[in-house]
Amino acid sequence: MTTRNPVIWNEGLFVKPQHFQQQARALEHHANQRIGGVSEHLYGLSELELNQEYLSFGKIAIVRARGVMPDGTVFDIPNDQPPPVPLAVTDTSSVNQTVYLTLPLRSDGVLEVQWPDTYAKARYVTRSEEVRDTHSQEGDYVSMDLAAPNLQLTLEREDRSAFTGVALCRLMDRRPDGSLLLDDAFYPTGMSLNAIPPLKRYLGEIAGLMRERAKNIAERIGSPGQAGVADVTDFNLLLVLNRLHPWFSHLSRLRHVHPELLYVAFSQACGELVTFTDEGRLPQEFPAYQHDDPRQSFRMLEDTLRRALSTVLQPRAVSLPIERQQYGVLTAAVHDRSLYADADFVLAVRARMPLDRLRQQFMQQTKVASMEKLGELVSLQLPGIPLQPLPVAPRHLPFHAGFTYFQFDRSHPSWQMLRDTAGFGLHIAGDYPEMELQLWAIRSQ
Repeated sequence: MTTRNPVIWNEGLFVKPQHFQQQARALEHHANQRIGGVSEHLYGLSELELNQEYLSFGKIAIVRARGVMPDGTVFDIPNDQPPPVPLAVTDTSSVNQTVYLTLPLRSDGVLEVQWPDTYAKARYVTRSEEVRDTHSQEGDYVSMDLAAPNLQLTLEREDRSAFTGVALCRLMDRRPDGSLLLDDAFYPTGMSLNAIPPLKRYLGEIAGLMRERAKNIAERIGSPGQAGVADVTDFNLLLVLNRLHPWFSHLSRLRHVHPELLYVAFSQACGELVTFTDEGRLPQEFPAYQHDDPRQSFRMLEDTLRRALSTVLQPRAVSLPIERQQYGVLTAAVHDRSLYADADFVLAVRARMPLDRLRQQFMQQTKVASMEKLGELVSLQLPGIPLQPLPVAPRHLPFHAGFTYFQFDRSHPSWQMLRDTAGFGLHIAGDYPEMELQLWAIRSQ
């Protein structure tokens, strides 16, 4: 058994190739052990480009690929090694198969280098190159045999037990003319989003959605019609979005982002946003992170995040502007007819007079009805929708000193006539110095 302990270099040692091979194994093992303790997912593609022209005549070929194999072997196509032989797909039995970039595993007692007329599945192939002396003024060149990883393209159904590898793409279809169609939604095994373009585009899309949602909520909170009535939910959601957006924008601008880091960011964002947008207030149980099949890890997260950012939260309290008409009549238009069925209407009144007197007098001298029926009720001196005094301001409305609050009685028979009306009409008799009025609709949910 070949160990991975370092060589003892002592005086008088008769140096042989095995000494250098053993030292290289020891250094490689030492580096892998140090790095492996940081994360178990430090492998995959950091860059990938497939040859689109080859697909038209039934072959899968690599133009550029860079990354790290699960065993720690680094590859860089075409800079450090030529692309592997293109994979020819000759029939439809390969449809729905994943294509892997593979490399033979190191094994004790097995020749690692493929020389002419030797083992074809060796771990390395030899490349003869002219290497320049960069430490002397002469800069002489010498011919040198170098080992390049023996990379191959392999289908999912083939035996890969003696190979390490990373997933590149998935074959969606082989057309009658022999051309190939790849699955655009497939996520290759990557250690950088540069190798997973759909996921990188989605990250940019989500960062933009967060910005727009935060802007819309901020505008709604600051609109004059709200008068400080914004629900606590709006403020908390804006707080979450203002925290998440800079972080997601930063990730979208980075040159390299590991998919696991994005998985953590997406999971946290979903957990926080679902608190506001889902009736259950709890996120679903998301799949665990799968580095070798990232699409399975991100599918539910992507759907949840997009749905959470697309859900529009309706404010609980809606301000209904009151307009003064002739003869002491006031009107308040209700554009959302659903408010009649699921909202309570509260009228806030303030005047320069004692609160007890204001409460008693206002109830007796005010008629409330639909815009269309108010004139008839006033002329016939018929009662309208009763006003019920509230002891305190509803918690969904802003507190202003000196205001008295009345709620429209929804149980009164006249309420049923409001379903198809344009809004409320109010007629106020009597004198109320410096009177201020506010009308609010407070949704039940």
